[in-house]
Amino acid sequence: MIVELDIPFEQVTSPLVRRFHQIWDAKRDGRAMPSWQDIDPAEMRSILPNIIVTSIEQSPFRVFYRLVGTKAASFRHELTGRYLDQVTEFPEDVRAELAEEYQLVCSERRPTYSRDVLTTKFGHSITFFGAIFPLSSDGTQVDRCIAVEDYEGTRPDDIAKSDAGRGYGAREP
Repeated sequence: MIVELDIPFEQVTSPLVRRFHQIWDAKRDGRAMPSWQDIDPAEMRSILPNIIVTSIEQSPFRVFYRLVGTKAASFRHELTGRYLDQVTEFPEDVRAELAEEYQLVCSERRPTYSRDVLTTKFGHSITFFGAIFPLSSDGTQVDRCIAVEDYEGTRPDDIAKSDAGRGYGAREP
């Protein structure tokens, strides 16, 4: 597995992530970032299964999963109502990496983009793109984020067990 975090937007080839970037950018309306109230689910129905909405607590810094789309939940487990640091389905290093990514989004008040190259159980490589977008109620401090992950038509049980360690793939019974 190859994981690349904070890649340039120009390297993102996912139509889903690029579409949400357009929505987020339009909602900024000249501001650094839009607010949660600016987001209209009706404008992004095809993206909703792939989103993860989080609340950000600043002191101490914590990420709380408010809403996880159905497709995201099938790949990443049901995270709704849990803090990132309590998600034991993700190894500790993955939790730390995700927390650092959210901290970067919050401190720089900009989206970050990522690319994961995973192996399927059939031995093929598949590239997943993701992004985390900041939202702010007061226009200054990030208090929510929307993450979008594109699984490119793959099913959770197609992911090789060796690559399931990043929190992807079918859940164990």
